[in-house]
Amino acid sequence: RGPAQPQRQAEYDNEGRQYNYGQVVVNFINVGINFGKKMKFEKFHWEGVRRCVKHLTDELHMKVIGIIFENWSGLDGMESAREVHGVPEDISRLCESIEETPRCTGAHQRSADDEMTIKCAYRRNCRLLDNDNYRDWLRVLQNQQMRTWFEHSQEKLHMKYYFDSGLGCFETLDGNPEKAAAALFGGGGGGGGGGEGEVGG
Repeated sequence: RGPAQPQRQAEYDNEGRQYNYGQVVVNFINVGINFGKKMKFEKFHWEGVRRCVKHLTDELHMKVIGIIFENWSGLDGMESAREVHGVPEDISRLCESIEETPRCTGAHQRSADDEMTIKCAYRRNCRLLDNDNYRDWLRVLQNQQMRTWFEHSQEKLHMKYYFDSGLGCFETLDGNPEKAAAALFGGGGGGGGGGEGEVGG
C-alpha cells in the first residue's frame, strides 16, 4: 500500500553491473531471532519474518529472496506460539524464492547463513537485509571478487532494520543519505556506524 520507492539514477558496482535496488536478500534467521528476543519469546519466531517480508513487499514494493537453514523450525502464532517446521506457506508466497542454507558441521561454518546472504546478493547485485555488520566477512570471504564487490557496495546495498517492542512493527533504518553520499564520494565524514554491534555468529 505504501508509496513506491523513488526512481534512482542508474548506479553501477565495481564490475560495471547496474545495481538492482528493487530486490533484497533477507537473512530470515537474523530477523526471526531478533523479533523473538524483542517480543520476549526468547527464540526464533516466524511472525518477525512475516512482518518483515510484508513491509518490504507491500510498503517498499521490493522482491524478496529469503535465506533460511534447511529443515528449520521456529515458533509461530502470537497468542499461543507453536513450533512450526519449514517456512510457513503464506511467507513463501510473498517471496520470489526461498534459498536454503545447508547445515554444515564445524565452527567455521556457523555463519553459513551470513555467507549465503552475501553471495546471493552478489549474484543478483541487489540489496541485502541483516543487522549483522559483516565486518569479519570483509576480511575472510574467500572469493576475492565477491569480497571486493562487498567492500565497494556495502554502503549502498546493506539494509538494517528494527522492531518496535511496543507495537511489534517492522521498520527499515534508512540512515542519513547526505552523509552516506559524502562518504561514498570522498567527502569525509565519519563513517556513521557508531555504536553498532559486532558480527553475529
